[in-house]
Amino acid sequence: MKVLIADFDLFSKVGGGQTFYRSIIKKNPQIQFYYIAEKEPLNSPRPTNATAIPYKEQFLISDFKNFFEVTPPKWVERAFAMASNIAASAEGQQFDIIDVPDYEQWGIFLRPALKQYGIKFNRIALSMHGKISKTLRLDWFDWGQANIPLDLQEKMQYKVADIRYGISKSYLDEWREDIEELESYYYNPLHFFDLPRPTQCLPSTESPTLNFIGRTEKRKGPDIFIDLVWWLPETSYSKAQIIGPHSYNYNNTKSSQTYLQEMIQHRQSHLRLCPPMKREELTELFASKSLTFLPSRYDTLNLVALESLFSGCPTAVGNGAGVCRFLEETFPEVPFITINIDDIYACLPQLETVLDNYEDYRQHLVDQLSKANLEVSDPNLEDIYNSSSASHLEIQDELAQWYSQLLSYWESGQKGLSLSKIPAVKAVKKQIKAQIKPTYKQLKKTLAETKSKLKQPLEETKTAQTLKSPQLFERYKYTFNASELNQKDLGNKVKECWKLASAFGSEEQGWRDKLKNGYRIDRVRAWREIARLEELRGNELVAATYKLRGLRLLDGDRFGDLPYVLRVLQDKGFTREVEVIDAMYGKTGQREEKCYNFIEKARQDNLHNQAWDYEIFDDRRHKSEYRVSVIVSLYNAAEKLPLFLNTLQHQTLMRSGEGEIILVDSGSPGDEYKVFKQLAEELKLPILYVRSQARETIQTAWNRGISLAKSPYLSFLGVDETILPDALETLADELDKNPDIDWVIGHSLVTNVDKKGNWVNDIMPYDRTPYHQDLVYLETCYLSWVGALYRRSIHDRFGYYDGTFRGAGDTEFKSRLLPHIKSKVIDRTLGVFWNYPDERTTQSPAAEIEDMRAWYVHRTLAGVRYAFAHRTPEELEQLIYLCLAYRKSYCGHTSSDLEYAYNLSLYLKEIHPQSKALQYLKGIETLLQAYRSLDWMPKLSRFSPLAKVLQTRNLAKQIQEEHLATWKEEKSLGLKPDYRIFNDNRHEQHAFLWLTKVEKSES
Repeated sequence: MKVLIADFDLFSKVGGGQTFYRSIIKKNPQIQFYYIAEKEPLNSPRPTNATAIPYKEQFLISDFKNFFEVTPPKWVERAFAMASNIAASAEGQQFDIIDVPDYEQWGIFLRPALKQYGIKFNRIALSMHGKISKTLRLDWFDWGQANIPLDLQEKMQYKVADIRYGISKSYLDEWREDIEELESYYYNPLHFFDLPRPTQCLPSTESPTLNFIGRTEKRKGPDIFIDLVWWLPETSYSKAQIIGPHSYNYNNTKSSQTYLQEMIQHRQSHLRLCPPMKREELTELFASKSLTFLPSRYDTLNLVALESLFSGCPTAVGNGAGVCRFLEETFPEVPFITINIDDIYACLPQLETVLDNYEDYRQHLVDQLSKANLEVSDPNLEDIYNSSSASHLEIQDELAQWYSQLLSYWESGQKGLSLSKIPAVKAVKKQIKAQIKPTYKQLKKTLAETKSKLKQPLEETKTAQTLKSPQLFERYKYTFNASELNQKDLGNKVKECWKLASAFGSEEQGWRDKLKNGYRIDRVRAWREIARLEELRGNELVAATYKLRGLRLLDGDRFGDLPYVLRVLQDKGFTREVEVIDAMYGKTGQREEKCYNFIEKARQDNLHNQAWDYEIFDDRRHKSEYRVSVIVSLYNAAEKLPLFLNTLQHQTLMRSGEGEIILVDSGSPGDEYKVFKQLAEELKLPILYVRSQARETIQTAWNRGISLAKSPYLSFLGVDETILPDALETLADELDKNPDIDWVIGHSLVTNVDKKGNWVNDIMPYDRTPYHQDLVYLETCYLSWVGALYRRSIHDRFGYYDGTFRGAGDTEFKSRLLPHIKSKVIDRTLGVFWNYPDERTTQSPAAEIEDMRAWYVHRTLAGVRYAFAHRTPEELEQLIYLCLAYRKSYCGHTSSDLEYAYNLSLYLKEIHPQSKALQYLKGIETLLQAYRSLDWMPKLSRFSPLAKVLQTRNLAKQIQEEHLATWKEEKSLGLKPDYRIFNDNRHEQHAFLWLTKVEKSES
């Protein structure tokens, strides 16, 4: 039997498909195989039953650059050229079978191409390895994106082949579900795969190594490996490494390495990225004390799993790999670890057991492998090649017609034969092209870098605003004069305002448009215009929020907006916010007294908890005392509850019986209780489930949980949050060792997840080192709840949560308690935020409005007096230094907070007028006024915005130099002032836009 494999360089290329073909050539000496040699030397060593056919490149894709017909579509041009070149290379020969791999698409035109070049054959067999369209869709760069042309070519190729065969039942079934009428054949991997001999590991006193092996495409799950290693105890393994080549996007400008390095940086820096290993190196690795990870989201089979497992090496495999089904059906007694890709943490107990009892587990694995039955009854390759044909004749005819059209076009282009088309000249041209290609790529890279440098000024905010400022006047004329006759006009106009005042629509803008949009100067005017339009559109709460920003930024009611703001907020139920806003921006002489009274009243009102009634009280706790209580508020949380509780059961304190969970259902309309009852028996965790009759706020739910807790230490989580397995134990140990510390917290990480909670990508870390508690006054996330633990006794001493808040109650609690407690940071990431693709209560204008009484009132002079009444002047001085040079926990740059620095300085002047820190007060006040004047420029002209920006820049530079002359870095945790205008807190807090719904008819 003679078989032409329609692929290239089988004995020089490294790849799964080429490995497969080399194996079947070796295992089937009775079959004579042929393949195309493009770059592989003809004298390369190969088996006697393998013949390399020299490649003839007669057709180029560039020959079709001017082909513009409706059918065939342009996306089949490569398949045509490659199929024709393969056929031209084997012109006039005869074969029994043409074997074409499905990871290429030239099979769609192979039949007419072979006939065109007089090649006789009986059947075309499609060797099924995996859909490239799915591989691309599941990689980092095109995650979830369809490739319609590629998908169509794959389906056509499947249908026009005479025979289809594959080494994965799962993959064959995937095609059968899509195309039922065409038979496909299973080619058992044992027919061609040489199973290694299982061995016990080489002696070692170290803990096992953890190894991900394979190409680092996202579908292969290297990110899952990183996460699992992060969740495993560090003492259970000696090292962890990712071994394999990286994947690249279509133009090779970005690789998977970028994503993986960022992930590792956010989790554990000791995990290494290593290059691919040769087969003998892998053999040595499998013989060592190691555990192989192959956490595939999708894989047709995964031969590495068989190599590792049958070497006797413990192996963990993602259930998205077809090898799982193969092992379960063929070797049910052979143990391996299954990673459920929809609940990756479920395998942690099994992984820990294997690592803790490695030698015993491996011995059991080797014993089972020695008993395994390796006999195969499935059809061999010759049987498959000799099977009857089944194909879609109508599509064959259509593709033959397409081929004929493309061939006619190509031939017509050859008639006017130019010098460049003479074969000898073409060969020289190709050689020259290969030589100059590196130079061309370097030139292209240099041009791209130059273009990037030209765009850099638009990326640096201070410079960008300077460049944009001369166009602001004309931009206003265009936007403010736009029509407002109907709702469609209003919708279009508000969108123009969004572009003007933010990055809205920037992804669709060229650099010229970006120069006319995204202004961060004269913001009060833009926000008040948006407020006016939103009021006309019926969005009064949004309008009031923008007007409130104007009050806040300018520290007063410059435009008479206060009555409107108070009226709207009163109508919307923000009665307490009305009180505090009136205190802050009402009569000037009464501001401080009213603000202080408001803060003090909030303290008094929340000193005590209350007695609670419950609609449901399901207590599954069995002890009178625990060490830690985890309190969870539930509302519309049924879908997320299983993953949340399943991950929480991995807490070491839960395993040791020292932790309890208190679920507080705040009158949710969902099925949380039903879900809980289904999970409770399986989890066997000490859980109390309670439900209030009516809907309540998160802070009210937390107060309920506090009253029900049986522990001295409290943790608060949402179902979209989680903590590392040893987090509670680590935090509790820290509180045990430090009785003077009330609150302890680690770092945390925000990640995007899909609806099922599967990791998509990291957003940002909260890095809280170096830590100083007063940083919380500048950026509240320095002290938080995810990955944190505090003493229950702080409630007895200083009060409870204010349940009247809808979303900002956590911030108010910190503002109220901060003067009385001591906190500490552990330099480890312990908490994770799962950013599900749905809206949050805290991401709304309501939360910004609530922040007026949760945070902004505490930044007034009255708030400073409340916070520092019992603190030393030295502590006040240090906070002024921090205000002028600090880093937000989620940023890398240096920020300033001039407004708070100003109020701190006023208070310091009262209590310690001789303080040397007051030398900065004049500069703080001058720069604060300059920043305010940049937010509202009353007399606009064509060049006044540029003049104002340049004036403010020069002033900021001057004051920065003055401050640096006497600066003490030890007072600001090693940072220095960097007054870049737009890195001040007034531009980093509540500076984004609230984008309201614009109907399609309005666009």
